[in-house]
Amino acid sequence: MTPLPLPGESPELAGEYAAARAREGRVMAILRAMGPRPELVRAFVALAEAALYGPAAVGRRERELLALATSRANGADYSAEVHAELLDALGGGPDAGERDRALVDFARRLTLAPGEASAATAELRRHFGDEEAYDAIAVVGLLNLANRSALATRITAADDLR
Repeated sequence: MTPLPLPGESPELAGEYAAARAREGRVMAILRAMGPRPELVRAFVALAEAALYGPAAVGRRERELLALATSRANGADYSAEVHAELLDALGGGPDAGERDRALVDFARRLTLAPGEASAATAELRRHFGDEEAYDAIAVVGLLNLANRSALATRITAADDLR
């Protein structure tokens, strides 16, 4: 089966791709997997900035742990590689402490058994406050969107644009 073609350099995406190069030194394939519509790429970047990189009740390392656990649960190798590198840069993990175990369990359960979302959230709240639970939900939701796009388009690191 032929993979869905990824958008390349185009006038429509020039601004988004230039911003990506300024941010990361490249256009990560996940942006290309969002398709040819600049408004979708911009919305995804804004959501990623808010959920993963902006101020939050859950720390950066723990958000990357959630991102990695979600990507691994989905079998999304591209995303798992990216988030494993980011997690390593933030001190690695999981450290097998109670908080880390709760985050990994939550990410896996919400991803693999969405019908158990309420119960998974109740379990998470045994270890985290309400604001932290909302942050965890946002990260897992974002990564499930990204993972679905990555898997549907079959992106790899070779699809990043330098």
